[in-house]
Amino acid sequence: MKAQTITAQRGDGVAVEVPVPLKRKQRFNPAPFIMLAPAIAFFTTFTFYPFIKSIVLSFTVTNQRGEFVKWMGLYNYKYLFNSHDFWRVFRNTFVFAAIVGVGTFFFAMLFAAISSSEAPGGRVYQTMFAMPMAIASAPASAIAMFLFKQSGLVNQIFGTEISWITNPNYTLYVVAVVTVWLRIGSSFIFLLVGFRAVSKEVLESATIDGAGPWRKFFRITLPMASPQVFFVVFLNITGSFKAFGQIKMLTGGGPNYSSETLIYSIYRVGVLGTRFDRACAYAFILFLVIFFVSRIQFILEKKVVFYQ
Repeated sequence: MKAQTITAQRGDGVAVEVPVPLKRKQRFNPAPFIMLAPAIAFFTTFTFYPFIKSIVLSFTVTNQRGEFVKWMGLYNYKYLFNSHDFWRVFRNTFVFAAIVGVGTFFFAMLFAAISSSEAPGGRVYQTMFAMPMAIASAPASAIAMFLFKQSGLVNQIFGTEISWITNPNYTLYVVAVVTVWLRIGSSFIFLLVGFRAVSKEVLESATIDGAGPWRKFFRITLPMASPQVFFVVFLNITGSFKAFGQIKMLTGGGPNYSSETLIYSIYRVGVLGTRFDRACAYAFILFLVIFFVSRIQFILEKKVVFYQ
C-alpha cells in the first residue's frame, strides 16, 4: 500500500512532500467480552428480561399462571387510577417513606454524634447502635408483635390499652417504627465514618474562635460529612419503598389497606390474587415512583453535597 504524504514548507520556503505513517488496525480482543459474559447473562436473565416482560404484561390480561391471554391497552392502569384503595396505598407509600427516611436519619445522626466523640465507653456505644444490622425483618417483627400487642410492654409503660397492630390509625406507624429500628445500624456506620473524617484541626480552630458544640456540629461537621448524609438519606428513602418483610409479618397490609404500600400490593394482587397483569401495573408504577424520587435526590445533590 502506497504511503500517504502531505505537503509541508521548510524554513527556506521550499515545499516538500512529507510521508504520513499509516495507522495500524487494532486487533479485536474478545477477552473483556468473555469475562463480562457471565454477568451480562445473569443480569439479562434475572433483571432486564423480567423488567421488560412485566411492563409488557401490564398492558395485557393474563391467566392464573401469568401467561398472556389478550391485549388490553391501558385498562389495568385505568382500573388502578379509578380505585380509591390504590390512592390510599399510594399515599401510605409516601408517608411510610417520609417517616422511615427522617426517623432513621435523625436517630442514626444522634448516635453517630455520640459515638464520634472520644468520651469513655465510645466502643460500647458503637456496638450497641450497630447491632440492629444483624437482625432480619422476621425476628424484628416477632419482637415488635410482643411489644405492641394489646397486653404488650408498650401499653404497660404508657398505661394504655391500644391495639397497635390491629387499629388502622396506628398500624402504618408501627411498621415504620420497626423499619427505622432495622435501618439505624447501617446508617449509623456510614454517618460515623463521615463525622470522624472531619478534620480535628478545623474543629479546634472553631473552638478557639468561640464556637459551641451545636454550632460546630451544624456549621462544620454536617456540611463536611454531606456526602455520607446524602447517601444515608438516599439509601433509606429508596429502600423504604421496597420494605416488605415487616409489613407481611406484622399487619399483612391491613386492616383495610391501612398499612399497605405499593410493594405489598404487588404481592397481594399477584401472588395471593393471581392477577399478574394488575400486579405488573403496580410494579411499573413503583418503578416510576423510585425513578423520579431518585432523580430529584440527585438534582438536590449538586446543591447540598460538598465533596472535599
